[in-house]
Amino acid sequence: MAKSLRSKWKRKMRAVKRVRYGEKERVVLEKMLDDAKASGSLKTAQDIKDDAMDTTAKSEHNHTTYKNEHGNYPKWMSQKKVDKLKKVKQTKKVNKKLSQKKKKV
Repeated sequence: MAKSLRSKWKRKMRAVKRVRYGEKERVVLEKMLDDAKASGSLKTAQDIKDDAMDTTAKSEHNHTTYKNEHGNYPKWMSQKKVDKLKKVKQTKKVNKKLSQKKKKV
């Protein structure tokens, strides 16, 4: 496909633009890098690692029930999702009772 003169010309011009804009972009990036080095705002990889956010914080909500120690759901959880979780828990409870009754009989 795409063998017409028009598409060949467009492809050629896109290649020319890529070269021209590539040079401009390189100059801008090098200038940005020099400015960062001069101002001292350029950080090394080790500095970035040291400043990294602590992600080892333990959630106070249970990861299966989403409840905290007081039985409350997280603030970010919608009421629709809370109702759904309560409904699922209730059906599990009912099924458990029914299975226990069947075992007795």
